[in-house]
Amino acid sequence: MADIGIDFKRLTPAIDWSIRQMDKPKTERVKFIQQYVGNHFSSGGSDKAVPTNFIELAVMIYMQQLAARSPRCTFDTEVVRLKPWAFTTEIELNKIPDEIGLDATLRRAFMEALFGFAAVKTGMCSSGIEILGHDVGRSFCDLVSIDDYFCDMSAKCRADMQFEGNDYWLPVEDARTIYNNNKIQPDQHTLVGPQGEVRAESVSTDEGADLYKEKIWLRDVWIPRTNVFMTYGVQTKEIFETKEWDGPEAGPYDLLGFSDVPGNLLPLPPVALWYDLHELANNLFRKLGRQADEKKSFAALHGGSDDDKSAIVQVKDGEGVKVGAAKVDNVTVGGIDAPTLAFYLQVKDQASYFGGNWDALAGLGKMSDTVGQDEIMKEGANARLEFMRDRTLDFARSIFKKLAWYRWTDPVRKSDVSKPVKGSSLRVSAVFSEDTREGDWLDYNFDIDVYSMRSDTPAIKLQKILQYLERVVYPALPLLQQQGASIDFKTLNSLAAELSNVPELEDILVFGEPPQGLPEQGNSEPTRMPTTTTRNYTRTNRSGATERGKADVMSRLLMGGNVQPSEGSQIG
Repeated sequence: MADIGIDFKRLTPAIDWSIRQMDKPKTERVKFIQQYVGNHFSSGGSDKAVPTNFIELAVMIYMQQLAARSPRCTFDTEVVRLKPWAFTTEIELNKIPDEIGLDATLRRAFMEALFGFAAVKTGMCSSGIEILGHDVGRSFCDLVSIDDYFCDMSAKCRADMQFEGNDYWLPVEDARTIYNNNKIQPDQHTLVGPQGEVRAESVSTDEGADLYKEKIWLRDVWIPRTNVFMTYGVQTKEIFETKEWDGPEAGPYDLLGFSDVPGNLLPLPPVALWYDLHELANNLFRKLGRQADEKKSFAALHGGSDDDKSAIVQVKDGEGVKVGAAKVDNVTVGGIDAPTLAFYLQVKDQASYFGGNWDALAGLGKMSDTVGQDEIMKEGANARLEFMRDRTLDFARSIFKKLAWYRWTDPVRKSDVSKPVKGSSLRVSAVFSEDTREGDWLDYNFDIDVYSMRSDTPAIKLQKILQYLERVVYPALPLLQQQGASIDFKTLNSLAAELSNVPELEDILVFGEPPQGLPEQGNSEPTRMPTTTTRNYTRTNRSGATERGKADVMSRLLMGGNVQPSEGSQIG
C-alpha cells in the first residue's frame, strides 16, 4: 500500500505489541475500580466488603475541587481592523461547549485520569449519516476508554509516537452505509480486549450481551508522520478506509495524566499511590470487625466440667454456661486487639498524608491548634491541587482549540451571532460563516479563560462579596466618600438574600426615603482618624484536639503508652 505510505503488514503487529504492553495499567485500573465501587454495586465489584473506602473518599474530594465546568475561550487579535470579527468569533466559539456537552466529557476525563489516564478524541462527523450519537457536520469530543485506547509504546514521549488510535463498536448497518460495502459482516460482541485483557465494563456487565443491532469491531489509527487516518476491522484486519488527516495538526487525541514517570510514556495514576494503604486499612478494619463480632460475655455457672470446652465455644453473648467454677463469674472472651486498632489509626493517617491531606482539602476536621496554621496547611494542600488544575487546563485548552478550529474551517455552517454593545443594553446581529469570515486563523490568538472552569456556588459568590467589602471597601470608606462613592445596601441586601437562599432577609430591612435634614451619603464630611490611637491585640488559640492529634493519643493509649492528662482530655 505504497500509495498511502503505510506498510499495513508491519503496522498491525506493532499495534498488537503496544496493546500488550498496556495490559498491566489496564488490569490495575479494573482492580482500582472494583475497590472504588465496593461489593454492593454489582457482582463484578470487590469480592470483599470495603468498610473504609479511602479511594471513593479521595476521588470525590478531588472531583469536588477540580472537576471542571465548561470552559470559555478568549479570541483576540493585534490587527485593529479584525478586532470586531474577533469579538464575533469569540461569541460563536463559546457556544460549542454547551452544544456538545463538553463539561460532562471533561468531568469524566478527570475521573479517568485519577484511575489511570484520560484519552479524548476530537473530530468532525463527516460520514454522511449520524454516527455514534453525533449529528452530521457537527464537531464532537468523546472520552475514549483506556480499554479502547492504544499508542506507540516504543516511544518515550508523545512527540515520538508513530501511531495512536482507539477501538470501538459500530452498528454493522451504519458501517455498510459509511463505507458503501454491503459485504461487511458483524463481529461476535465481547467484553474481552483484543489481547484477552479484562475490561472495566466487566465490573457491571456480563459477557455475552444480547444486542439490539449487530455490530462490528473497528479500529481507527492516526499516523502522524504520513498524516494518514485509517480504519480497519479489529478481528478481520480488513481495511475499510484510508485518508489524509485534514484536522488540526496535533491530531485527534489528547491525554490527561498527573504524574509523569521519567523515561516512560504513560503517567502514574494517583489511585495507584492510594491503593496499598486503602487495601491495608480495609484488611485491618475487617479483622477488627471480626474480633468485635466474636467478642462475648457470659456467666460461668457452677456444676459443669473444666473439660467441657465445647460449651464455652457454643455459648452466646449474654447467656450462661456450666463450667467447673466454684462460684458464678462473668467471663469475657475475644474482643478488639488494641495494637491492631492503633495500627489501623496510623494507616488511616498515612493514607490522608500520601493522598495530599484529604482532611484539609475536604474540611473534614481541624488540622492544627490555630486558624492560621490550618490556613497554611490548606494552602500547602492547594499547591498540589493547583498543579493538577494546571494540567487539566492545558488538557481542556488543547481540546477547545481543536473544536474552535473545526468551527472556524466549517465550510457550510451559518450562524447568527448577537453581540452586546459595550456601555449600553443594545445588541447588534452578525452572521458567522465562511463567506463573512475575516482574516486567517493564524491572525488570531486563541486561549481559554482559566477562571471560567472553576465552579462558583452561590455561597462562594456571597463569601467573595463579603470579603471584598471587608478587605477593600470598609477600610477605604472615608476615601471613597470623598470621591462620591457610596454602598447600595438595598442591592447588597437583595444579593445576600438571593445567594444565601434566604429570601426572608429582604423583609428584615425596610428601605424608604432618607429622613429630612440628613446629609446624603457620599457628600458628608469624611470620617477622620484621630491623631492618637490605641490598639489592643488579643491572641486566641483553639483547643488542640485535632483529628490527627486525637488519633496519635488514641494509638499511644492502645499500645499501653502514657499520655499527659491534657492529651487524654482531647478524646474525652
